[in-house]
Amino acid sequence: MIRTIRGCITFLLVLLNAIWVILIVTPLGFLRLIPIKPFQILILKLNERLAELYLFFNSRIQDLMHGADYRVEGMEKLKKDIWQFTTINHLSWADIFLFLYFTNTLQSVPRIFMKSQLWWLPLTWTANLGLAMPYVVRRSKEAIMANPELAKTDKQATLRACKVYELFPTNVAGFIEGTRIDKEKYDASNSKFKNLMPPKIGGMGYTLEVMPYIDHLTDITLVYNSDKRGFWDFLCGDLRQASVTINTYKIPEELRGQDYSNNDELRAKLKAFLEEIWEEKDQIIEREKQRYGIKSVF
Repeated sequence: MIRTIRGCITFLLVLLNAIWVILIVTPLGFLRLIPIKPFQILILKLNERLAELYLFFNSRIQDLMHGADYRVEGMEKLKKDIWQFTTINHLSWADIFLFLYFTNTLQSVPRIFMKSQLWWLPLTWTANLGLAMPYVVRRSKEAIMANPELAKTDKQATLRACKVYELFPTNVAGFIEGTRIDKEKYDASNSKFKNLMPPKIGGMGYTLEVMPYIDHLTDITLVYNSDKRGFWDFLCGDLRQASVTINTYKIPEELRGQDYSNNDELRAKLKAFLEEIWEEKDQIIEREKQRYGIKSVF
């Protein structure tokens, strides 16, 4: 009963926190459409401060309702004044809340390449309008094969959407594993790692192509001392105990600004770069599993 009440109150607080930021950021975001570059940057930075305040309140809700017991290592490696790609191992609905609990204000607010099909969602629409998060059209292989010009058109649209990011340090976030891990997905992936699915290079390769000024990779490794993973479990405080390990890496210049779509040699180099990081990430998870006395993270 107490667990259910805690979950309901947490949901209400998280919802109210989302509502105020939507109501303020959305009208400000419309001002970003005025074609004066310094003014657009001013609006983006103002909305970023409001987003940081929203994330701060989310963290305080976690403290208040869950008594969050998080361990963090490597916070000194976080930087705000660089162009970076941040990746997180994907275990739960709670991953974003946990990642932002520690990185908020120490990194710039993360931008996400959002599926164009989600434009209508209130938070998605507000984030795109207020923080210039670009929509990406996801075409099927069949559609591109039928009309190869679609891939070129979509890429040009993404380049235009990301043009503003050249003007100030930006943080793009994504799950390089591609999806939340579970036993079935892990077994099907034939991964050589004990706790991770193989890194998928498509999303990061595309980001490095359209945003070649991104020169750092920030890697976040999460481990929960819980076998519960749902959003309701998070709201109820079942994921209150977890660890976060932060590492940063310089992205080789030869991997930036390249078209990976039809270049097997470049794809192999990017894969090797990521797999070396994945080896270290796998060892971190093994260490944290021993600390918590758990057998598996999924």
